[in-house]
Amino acid sequence: MKNNNRAFLAIILIFLMHGLYGQSSTITLWKDSVIGAIWNETTHTVAYGKKDANGYYKIYLSDSLGNNEQPLTYSAWDPNRHQWAEEWHPSGDYLFCYVEKTAYVAEAGHTRIPDDAIPGYGGYTDIWIIKRDGSQAWQLTNLPNNYDNGVIHGAISPDGTKFAWSQRIQAPNVWDLNLAAGAYIMQVADFIDGPTPSIANIQSFQPDGLLAANELESISQDNTTLSFYSTYETQNIFNTPIYTINMNTLQITQLTTESFAQAPTYTPDGGHFVYMTGKDCDIFPLEIQGADWWIMDTLGNNKNRISRMNVLNDPQSVNHYRLCGSISFMGPHTLLGGVMTNPFGLTGYTVKVQINPTIGIGEETGPGFYFYPNPSADALTVHLKNKTEKESIEIYNSYGELVKEKQFEGSTIIDITHLSSGIYFLNLKSNPGYSQKFIKR
Repeated sequence: MKNNNRAFLAIILIFLMHGLYGQSSTITLWKDSVIGAIWNETTHTVAYGKKDANGYYKIYLSDSLGNNEQPLTYSAWDPNRHQWAEEWHPSGDYLFCYVEKTAYVAEAGHTRIPDDAIPGYGGYTDIWIIKRDGSQAWQLTNLPNNYDNGVIHGAISPDGTKFAWSQRIQAPNVWDLNLAAGAYIMQVADFIDGPTPSIANIQSFQPDGLLAANELESISQDNTTLSFYSTYETQNIFNTPIYTINMNTLQITQLTTESFAQAPTYTPDGGHFVYMTGKDCDIFPLEIQGADWWIMDTLGNNKNRISRMNVLNDPQSVNHYRLCGSISFMGPHTLLGGVMTNPFGLTGYTVKVQINPTIGIGEETGPGFYFYPNPSADALTVHLKNKTEKESIEIYNSYGELVKEKQFEGSTIIDITHLSSGIYFLNLKSNPGYSQKFIKR
């Protein structure tokens, strides 16, 4: 009978581990064959891009479920050019977008093709702003019409007063690892709302004045800080640390050291970044390295994995290359994220991600603490929500026996190397009614 009980418990453990292994998030398909989804809270509208019958990316709007899809375009835009939704103004009245120039001008040394202006490649494009109903649009930049110029990756400040973008100043050079994607400067402008919307007071940022890939992603809540990735130190497009730059002091802070990390997006509370990285991603046979979503605080600490699309045989994985890209938050723990299925071009789909609150975004309710990682083999990091009071954290095994207790303030690291593999429960001594489960590997 004892052996039967052990076998039954082992089966239950395997089942629970399978269900909890990727529990940092729940990921579901939001809409297939679309990319770059951007949520606007004011109007509950999503803008995104997808290819038309001729292979050009166009802008579409839908509701929060991806239904009631409608195209968004402007009568003066050439239908045989790429158009891309970049950022909503918080009011929902305007959409910042990138539009490919119409005229194909002859150049020395380069022959323009449609792929040059694919969103994310950015050649031959300008910034526009369009009304949500498509009735009016205004061109905000007029860059030179050549292969050295274009725009990629924009960001709107939370209050809608600033718009930022990465602007190409030198065309890609496939023979130079640093400039294989081109050289970019980061531009930040005041957005002037009115009968004719415009931008003014443009500031330029180019770390150390070097030619490099500088791709910005978001602006802090107080309008002082830009997040971006860059090759200005590594000189290698396959080695892209994430940085922040204080726009007042010009202080640059490096947040990641792994070779491939991009798209650092502030969480709604401003306390963390969600970003993409190839760290700990399996490389599947005959495929290159993909990327998953991670989260860290704004100083680059407390990194925790959100998605596991590039982990062999994980429930979130299809055992093929996936590149988790730029995101848009719909709420404190909910985001829309683009997933590319091909390393070239812009082919993929959009998912909805529910992030488990226990990894520390926003104001969680319930147990009064959050912790990570889960599962863990050696240690747990525990954070109190109320950081001003001393608490005792308790660990119980699956038989209800207290196996460890630790008193601390704010946060602590708990050594669990001595615990046997299995299921355990954490709770605060002051609030034993709320327990959280974890797996000791």
